[in-house]
Amino acid sequence: MAKFYKPNLQLIYVSDIQVSTGYYKQLFNLEPYFVSSRYVVFKVDGEADFAIWSGGEVPDKGSPRYTEIGINLKTDDEVEELYLQWMDSSFVNIHKELYTDVFGRTFLVKDPDGHIIRVSSAD
Repeated sequence: MAKFYKPNLQLIYVSDIQVSTGYYKQLFNLEPYFVSSRYVVFKVDGEADFAIWSGGEVPDKGSPRYTEIGINLKTDDEVEELYLQWMDSSFVNIHKELYTDVFGRTFLVKDPDGHIIRVSSAD
């Protein structure tokens, strides 16, 4: 029987590790648990990590993005509350306003390198 391996790391390339570290610390309201000069890791739950890395290829801000960083909240009300909070924040770049999709309320933001972050209610 084959062993099962589940994804437990989301890694994105960033052009400025210090700028992106500050951005994600503020966005997640979370301190990273591993910090180096080119690689920073946030523990997002008991098993999954979110990492930023400037040691790989530099992101091309003009390239189309086909992946999203997801933040699933428990309810549509929580999504709407966070949307209003981030609308009043000068550091968050709202890319697509709050709307309803097949999975509930959602909106999109962009990080300093153009990565899309989707906030939505859990399926």
